[in-house]
Amino acid sequence: MAFKFRLINVAFVTHVFLIAIVSPFLLFTAIPVYVFGGRNRSDNYIHAIASFFSRHLLLTFGIRVDVRGIENLPKSNNICFICNHQGLADIPIFIGYIPKTVGFIAKKELGRIPFLNIWMSALGCQLIDRKNLRNSLHTIEKGIHQIEKGHPMVIFPEGTRSRNANLGQFKPGSFKLVTGANAMAVPVSISGSYKVVEERGILTGSKIKLTIHPAIDVSTISEIEKTNLHQRVREIILSGL
Repeated sequence: MAFKFRLINVAFVTHVFLIAIVSPFLLFTAIPVYVFGGRNRSDNYIHAIASFFSRHLLLTFGIRVDVRGIENLPKSNNICFICNHQGLADIPIFIGYIPKTVGFIAKKELGRIPFLNIWMSALGCQLIDRKNLRNSLHTIEKGIHQIEKGHPMVIFPEGTRSRNANLGQFKPGSFKLVTGANAMAVPVSISGSYKVVEERGILTGSKIKLTIHPAIDVSTISEIEKTNLHQRVREIILSGL
């Protein structure tokens, strides 16, 4: 049984590695799309590639995603998605099943991983050094600028993976991204993703529920409501777990 588990994990890692090598080369074709079609078409093209590979990866290993609330997505791209973070599978789930090109606020260490850093750059991710306050503020400012240009961003306000079904406390500072951009805050609940890797330590086929909740237009709420936004959003996300 232990050998079987190791074999599954090796197969998954090998699959991820091959995709990581092959898929970035397709991004070069996004350059003429950007030149002749503009930022929006380029973003849509990049999303199509990223979504295809993310879904392929998940479906190949028996990971099924039940998506609810697509109708709640704003038409505008002035969006900050706010999501709980149960496991490693959350990123490909988000990229594969949210029909918008999104960037993530991610820890700087991920930018050192070959091939992955190419994808992170293409998706508009911003790398943050949590130990450096000045760097953290600068990263948030760049994320705000991304949203203002019409490129949605994603934050995981728990700050780290819960690795289980529990929802951690939200860090109020992470909400500076959405309040600074006066964006549409879109709460998203991902339920069951910890079962993919974290629960047993091996890749496990699972059914995951992704719920997109109605957006909150931050530009229309009061300063007091902005101060308490992290609590309001946490309650919404908790309702979808």
